[in-house]
Parts: sequence; C-alpha cells; structure tokens
Amino acid sequence: MKYAVAAILAWAFAVLDASAMPYLHPLGVSPDLVLILAACWAIVRGHNEAMIVVPICAVMQDLTTSDPFGTSLLALAPIVPIAVAVRLRAIESDFLPAIATVMGASLCYGVISMMVLGATGQEIAVSHALFRVVLSSIVINALFTPLIFLPMHWISPPPPAWLRGSTRLRSSA
Repeated sequence: MKYAVAAILAWAFAVLDASAMPYLHPLGVSPDLVLILAACWAIVRGHNEAMIVVPICAVMQDLTTSDPFGTSLLALAPIVPIAVAVRLRAIESDFLPAIATVMGASLCYGVISMMVLGATGQEIAVSHALFRVVLSSIVINALFTPLIFLPMHWISPPPPAWLRGSTRLRSSA
C-alpha cells in the first residue's frame, strides 16, 4: 500500500512539476517536487523503502519531461547513498537531514543531468548551468522541502528503536 501511495504522489508531483511549476520560478528555476519527495521519503521512511520509491519517482518524472528516458533514474540514484550518509551523523530532528539530503540530491541531479544532456550532443554552457541553474535549484529545493517533509513526517509511523536510541544528539540538555 505504501508503494502505491508513493507512486500516486510521485505521479501527482511529476504532473505538477510539468504543468504548474514552470510558472513559479524564483531565482530563475522551478522547484523539483519529485526530487524533494524522494529525498524526504529516504529520510522519513528509511533507505530500505527509498530503494524502491526513488526509482518509482524517477520513472514518473521521466514520463513527464522531455529529457532522454532514464535521465531522472540516473540523476535521482544518489539520493539513497546521500540519505544514508546524512543519517550517519545522528541528531534528534529529521528536518536538517532532509534539507541536507535535498541539497545534495539537487547538486547531483543538476550535474548528472548536464552530463547526460552533454552526452546526447546538446551544447551546455557549464559555468552558466552550474552557477545559475544548479546552485539556484539547490536553494529553491531546500526552501520548498518543508511543504513535503512536514506532512510526510506527521503521517509516517515513528522511527525504529535504533534511530531513537540514547546515542543520538539532542538539542536540549
């Protein structure tokens, strides 16, 4: 059931990304809701579920973009390792790891997409793409993360016991 919900959410966000988000472009880029969904799922629900949900999100995004099919699958693939790496630093909140994962995933997505599009023969101004598109998308995706993270965090079951142990850093003494 959870994977059906993930597929429906990924499809809805992919359609929203393709239809409405191009009209919302602060800093010259549109937020990537599918990327944010996949990264938040990896943090809130764990990397085991994310290994299934991230490819679902990637396929849904590939179906709604004009990029070569498989580009999103390659570009979203680093989300799970990034989420696992961010989880190694144990802190009380899941929000900061989610922001860090979205930022890292946005960087990887932009760089891998540029590499794929360059490999298909499209001309890319690398400095412009890195500084005007990738860096802007890192900021915008991080700013839009609470819109997806908070509802997902509220409706998800509590984390497993090994994530709630006494070894985690706490913000209060």
